[in-house]
Amino acid sequence: MSKFKFWLNIILTIIVLALIGWNLADFNQSKAPAMVDNSQPNYQTGNAITHVYDPMGKLAYKLITDETHHFSSNKTSWFINPILTTYDTKSIPTWAVRANKAKLTNDNMLYLYGNVQVNSLNPTSDLQKILTENAIVNLITQDVSSDDKVTVIGIGLRSVGMKMRGNMRTHTAELIEDVKTYYEIPNKQTAPEGNN
Repeated sequence: MSKFKFWLNIILTIIVLALIGWNLADFNQSKAPAMVDNSQPNYQTGNAITHVYDPMGKLAYKLITDETHHFSSNKTSWFINPILTTYDTKSIPTWAVRANKAKLTNDNMLYLYGNVQVNSLNPTSDLQKILTENAIVNLITQDVSSDDKVTVIGIGLRSVGMKMRGNMRTHTAELIEDVKTYYEIPNKQTAPEGNN
C-alpha cells in the first residue's frame, strides 16, 4: 500500500500545482476595467486647423489653434490662442474671433477667455469690432454674449457697456447697463479763403 500512497501523493501534488499555476496565470478572462483619468485629455495636438461645414456642404467656420486638448469624458475641447473665422452662406469670411483660451462644449457653444476680440472682415460693416475679457459664441446661431465690460467699435462710434448681446450673422450688438457712446464726427476740409 505504500506504493499506492506514494502515487496518490504525486497525483494530488500535480493537481495542486496545476491549480496554483492556473490561478497565477490568470486564466479568468474577467479583467477589471482600466481606470480612466478624467483630468487628462484623451488626445491633444499642436497647431491645428479645423474646418466645419454646414449640412449643405458649405464652409461654416474655420478654427486655428496653437494647442487643442480634447476630453471625451465631458465632451469638451480646450484651445490655446484660438482664431475662429465664420463664413456666410456664400462661403465669404465674415468675422474673425480671437481669445487667449477657449472651451468648446458638446452643444456647439464656444466659451472665450482672455483678451477676446471679435473683428468684422467686412470693411463696410457698421459694426467693426467687439472687445471684452470673456464671451460666449453659439456656433449654430452665431449669437454672441458677454457679461463683462464690452467695447463696441463701429464706423464713427465707440460704445462701452457692462454687458452685451448680439449676433454676428445680423451684425448687431446691444450693450446693456451703464452704456456710454462716443461719436467721431469727421472734419470737413474747406479750402482757405483767397485760394481759388
